[in-house]
Amino acid sequence: MNGPDNRFANARVTNLRAAEMAEYLDGRLHMINYDESTFARSLLLASELYGMSHVAYECGLSSDAMRRQLSGTRPLYFDSVLGTMRALGIRLRIEVV
Repeated sequence: MNGPDNRFANARVTNLRAAEMAEYLDGRLHMINYDESTFARSLLLASELYGMSHVAYECGLSSDAMRRQLSGTRPLYFDSVLGTMRALGIRLRIEVV
């Protein structure tokens, strides 16, 4: 089935995947004693599930360089965090606590 219904079904699956990743990362951010390296590893897991080559391409890095940044063996830059989230189809939002 290659009609318009299939295209919309694929969009729903992509949005569902992004929603699940957003929920996972949001839950991790609300944990006690959560730090930069833990957040980076959470992004690494989400990126590997989504497809590291796609995420790395969107960030302008090789898969190996992206993996090193997200694993904590290299510094994690904010532009990489934003690029990773954009590639995953999610957004970082600031809110009052």
